[in-house]
Amino acid sequence: MAEIVLFNGTVIPLSRTGERQSAVLLRDGKIAAVGGDREVLAAAGPEARRIDLAGRTVVPGFNDDHLHVAGMGNHLDTPNLRGMSKAEILAHLSERYPAPRGLDPIFGVQWDYPTCPDPHARDLDRLFDATPVILFQYSGHAMWANSAALRLIGIDERTREWPSGGPVRDSAGHLTGIVREPYGHPGFQKIFRRRQFDAGSIRRGIPAALELLRESGVTSVQDNTWVRAGLATYRELHRAGELTCRISCWSLGETPKPLRYLFEHDRFDPEWYARGPRKYFLDGAFSSRTAYLVEPYADESDTSGKGKSPQEIERLMADTARSGRQIACHSIGDRSTQQYCDGVERTLARYPGVREMRWRVEHGQLIRPEDIERLRGLGIVISAQPHALSDPEKDRRLLGEKRAERAYPYRSLLDAGVPLAFGSDFPGEGTYDPLLGIHLTVNREGPEAITPEEALACYTLGSAYAQFEEERKGTIEVGKLADLALLSDDPTAVRREAIREIKVEMKIVAGRIVYERSPEGRGVSSRGGLRRAPAASRRAAP
Repeated sequence: MAEIVLFNGTVIPLSRTGERQSAVLLRDGKIAAVGGDREVLAAAGPEARRIDLAGRTVVPGFNDDHLHVAGMGNHLDTPNLRGMSKAEILAHLSERYPAPRGLDPIFGVQWDYPTCPDPHARDLDRLFDATPVILFQYSGHAMWANSAALRLIGIDERTREWPSGGPVRDSAGHLTGIVREPYGHPGFQKIFRRRQFDAGSIRRGIPAALELLRESGVTSVQDNTWVRAGLATYRELHRAGELTCRISCWSLGETPKPLRYLFEHDRFDPEWYARGPRKYFLDGAFSSRTAYLVEPYADESDTSGKGKSPQEIERLMADTARSGRQIACHSIGDRSTQQYCDGVERTLARYPGVREMRWRVEHGQLIRPEDIERLRGLGIVISAQPHALSDPEKDRRLLGEKRAERAYPYRSLLDAGVPLAFGSDFPGEGTYDPLLGIHLTVNREGPEAITPEEALACYTLGSAYAQFEEERKGTIEVGKLADLALLSDDPTAVRREAIREIKVEMKIVAGRIVYERSPEGRGVSSRGGLRRAPAASRRAAP
């Protein structure tokens, strides 16, 4: 009977009735007791491992409500252009790829307009005239390509826009190399599938991502990898005893139905790699001006973005409702979320059970006040990613002052009683540390800031609710899964500005310590070897 008892600290249970305690007993992968030091220590067996918290804080393990796990691992091997000017980007690529690569494309990620306002194909052409270069903009919903890449994809001067996006042209009507929502072009889809769904890449990426997540305190991940190779990788890791997070495996609605069927009816394990919702994309992103807005963008008055038609939304909802599935729809703009609510209302008229399916809006970065009032009655969960708050000045430029102030409406959603879950969307967003996400929601300017305890609950119980798991995890209560994070300080008690400095000292999954921070600040894995903290941009935000 494996037991661990944590005592002499602060235990934040986050349950509706649970008061803060000082100790918790873990037995056989479950929480066996929560209370004061004397009673919990007395409940532990003689062989229990006793860990003196020395005043540190225990919280439920963080549950990232939206993360691309394989993409996260592979992201580390891709040039990260975040914060670079155009000159710096060109210098970095020239140094990294000094020799021609033929037709094997060069990829890069995370460039953005604030530091690189005028990207153009000709800039890349000067360095790489024959090798395709595809650089994904910060949001992932636009790319900067050279002429060789445009030829490879099949985009030329005659190419017209597609429903979700298209190539950007200059004042003379010529291609600039910027393509919004490139996933809508069949030529790019082939390249994307080879890159994103390659089985070898997935099998390398997932373990690399799990290594990064060890020190973040994330014990559950709702994963957008979407393909059977990802599920097979989780199965193999679990057999080997190396799966250090619980995974919800999502399917992608836009995948051809035969492939989607094979994935959704594959072998899952509800304890470790469970079947998750079916995901659809309804619009794009603010920074690529493809999120679907009610009013035009502040800096591009001729566009309000693009989204699916009401008829398309109703068809995909009806198909999902018939299958009895939960749906998770990427919707960032207020027009897109308005249409989502309209679609749910129409679907409810035919399938009343939808109200109990906890259908989700992924991101929900701008929502009309009148739609916030509708969300709770429709049973909709908002699955948000506070890491998108990292550049408020960019939001003001894109949306204007008034809309930017009411964007990411976490205070309004909680006040309206709308279920709210938190995660990261890494690498769609550039950081993934939950404590940074809490910092951003608590210390933001304006009326939509929330309290540290509310943010902590959104990252734990809120995310558990979003996946129908609130009876098993998300709080520290007897009988629940022993998935915990040990923090250096109490995020609800320190100065709010100091939340981002809190360290994860230990991560426990199923009652097993899978990460322990040494006094020197290096991570100790469950396999016993020391490893240095990764250099990924966990905290690279204001």
